[in-house]
Amino acid sequence: MAERRFYGWTMLGALWTVMFLNLGFPAYGPAVINAAMAEALGLHRETLGDMFSVYMIMSGLPGPAVALSVNRFGVRRTLLLGSLLIIAGAVLMATVVSGGMGAMIAFGLLVGAGVATGSALAAQAGLARWFVRRRSLALSVLYSAGAIGGFVAAPLLNRVISTTHSWRTGWWVIAALSALAACIAVIFVRERPEDVGQAADGFGPPRAAGAAPRDTRPPFVTRHEWTLREALSHPSYWLILLSLVGGSGGYTLFLAHGVVHLHDLGHSASVGAWAVGIMTVSGLIGKAFLAALGDRIDPRYIWGVFMAIFALGLVLVVNARPLWQVYLFAVCLGIGFGGGLVCLMAVLSNYYGTRAFASLAGLAVAINTTLSAVAPKIAGRLYDEGFGYGGAFYFLAAWCFIGALALFFIRRPEAKRSNRERLG
Repeated sequence: MAERRFYGWTMLGALWTVMFLNLGFPAYGPAVINAAMAEALGLHRETLGDMFSVYMIMSGLPGPAVALSVNRFGVRRTLLLGSLLIIAGAVLMATVVSGGMGAMIAFGLLVGAGVATGSALAAQAGLARWFVRRRSLALSVLYSAGAIGGFVAAPLLNRVISTTHSWRTGWWVIAALSALAACIAVIFVRERPEDVGQAADGFGPPRAAGAAPRDTRPPFVTRHEWTLREALSHPSYWLILLSLVGGSGGYTLFLAHGVVHLHDLGHSASVGAWAVGIMTVSGLIGKAFLAALGDRIDPRYIWGVFMAIFALGLVLVVNARPLWQVYLFAVCLGIGFGGGLVCLMAVLSNYYGTRAFASLAGLAVAINTTLSAVAPKIAGRLYDEGFGYGGAFYFLAAWCFIGALALFFIRRPEAKRSNRERLG
């Protein structure tokens, strides 16, 4: 009988599509939709920043709860719940929201919680159970969904708004796409390789009948399944986590204020939309680099390079008046954050194992998004008081440079010998 095709690739395709729909459009599309909304409703920049701040908090703060849902109810049900939350928030934005407070509830709370629940956290936790040896490759492919989705979403929704002369139409598009994501999750997602009689990638066929499967994992992938308590008590986890804060803050700041900042510099709305699109699709460059090298070189070092590139982008965005500089900073931000986020997930799963991965990733995202969510509000307040955006961008660029250095010099964590599991 012919050997069954590895279902992990089907899982990757299904989860990629769910992330394309539930992350690419709700996360990056509002950079265009909310800019049009703010102009139509006469909202202050601080109010625009508040909307994105609430969204960013809710897109990450529920991370530990999402991990608990994945562990207790499964990946499929978690993705379904997230899709329903996005649909609810998008429909409210398309129908009844008429001010900043309503947008904070519908977009910030509901859509933000939906993105946290129905996209990356659950998808990568599920995928980590299927791929071990080629985990960096699988995660890079998975995260390309958000980049491609963002590249498509911003210009597409800008065209929809321009054609219909209503920013609300963009939210109807997002609601419909999340409904499609829910259907895909229900039909195709499976929880574990054992559910279909298969083993995870990275454990090849045994050398002889009755022997244990060959271990083909790279040397920087832990052989010890850390507990959550072990990982949280090790300083390396917290250094890794804080290295991303500058990047998260800078990315959030640009999504909230980037389009209007470029308008202040003399660029049109279409240039702002294309900058968002170029930024998101440029993340594919970082993901491709990690996919090619991340299973041979410790992704932590690759991540350090990405953080430095992102910092350069934050410096360039401040006075990006010529078009070439707009495109250059967008590429730098895309490579730096798009590649760096996947590196974070690869590093966490490589260093601490799959047992604690969902909880560690959820906590990392919760802390990063909560801390970075203050960036749009502070930047908006500074702008309204006449200070502009430059100080916020420069401060976060410095944080990213320091984070890059930290990633190069921290040591890979080692479990205590007394707790180390022996592989027979």
